[in-house]
Amino acid sequence: MTLANHLYRRVMRRGRLIGLMALASVPALTYWLSAYDSDASEAALLYSDILARLGFSYAIAVLILTVAILREERDAGTLPYIYMRPIGREAMALSSIGAGIAAALTLALAGWLVSLTAVLAVGAPLDTSWSGLAQYAAAGVGYAAVFVPLGYLVPRSILVGLGYIIVVESILAEVVTGLAQVSIWRIALSISADIGANQNPGEMLNSIAPGVGGGVAKLAVVLVLGFVVLTWALRRRDAL
Repeated sequence: MTLANHLYRRVMRRGRLIGLMALASVPALTYWLSAYDSDASEAALLYSDILARLGFSYAIAVLILTVAILREERDAGTLPYIYMRPIGREAMALSSIGAGIAAALTLALAGWLVSLTAVLAVGAPLDTSWSGLAQYAAAGVGYAAVFVPLGYLVPRSILVGLGYIIVVESILAEVVTGLAQVSIWRIALSISADIGANQNPGEMLNSIAPGVGGGVAKLAVVLVLGFVVLTWALRRRDAL
């Protein structure tokens, strides 16, 4: 837990956090402006649609934050000191991904609170916002499991991550059924669509059926794969 806390606190610098919270809040602010003159039922439907389509700004914010978990230690030259600690590589990988998830959930909470304020401001039913919290939290967990290892393994990890979010998640996964099945954003959307009332995910889900159980199971697989890859990478460094 000490290592996870250290990694979390290192990336959560005030200036960076304010900017990324603003980026994560773009869907909520857009919803506020779009639903201002709508009636309650229309505003509720707009909430899920806008968060589903514009929530990739949150994904980008999570990318920027979570790839830095181990990358900043490496760039600062402090990673060898972490390696010298009497801690197994499995525990190091678990702490790193745990810190990434905590950072992503911090952004999720910030983005959701802004969306909750928007829901109250436009007069939509309060239960409309619960799906947004589920959407952000589930996506944050999945993205952290992918982007923390990416930040350690790939030098230009932000560019690679942006390519994944923009090309694969926002474009290809909408038209290619197979990619939709492994899209973290759509997996999170399947969870939120099953939780919230008045949800209208539309074509964003593609072939994925709404369901908490299936979505959580897929996220668990992503977490396990991320843990295995990062553990392998940390052990591989020991062998070099």
